[in-house]
Amino acid sequence: MDATTRRIALGSAVAVGTLALATATAMPVSAHDASVSYVNRGYGGVTNSHTRVYACDTNADGLGIRTEFYANGQFNWVGDGNGSASGCGAIRTPSGWRVTSFRVCVGPNTTTNCTRWVAA
Repeated sequence: MDATTRRIALGSAVAVGTLALATATAMPVSAHDASVSYVNRGYGGVTNSHTRVYACDTNADGLGIRTEFYANGQFNWVGDGNGSASGCGAIRTPSGWRVTSFRVCVGPNTTTNCTRWVAA
């Protein structure tokens, strides 16, 4: 390999390496976590680039906590199935779907005791 060919090969390798590094370190705008607390009852939120929704009950009052959300225009919810015991309830959205908004609610199957809707 002559000097000119080596310079071209090295320059190409540096350009490709720089592009790969820039791509690998760039964070998408939507890659943040969001959480909302329902005072003295529990909390819920969205993680994993808007693909995982969770609900955590922190009060042994028998009311329960759930996180209601919209993903790709579809309404859904997840509750904390074990009450205030350790661990939270969580689900993932179908492949390619992203959560756009959510809120945290207290009590079984009611929408009267909820936080405001939050953009995810």
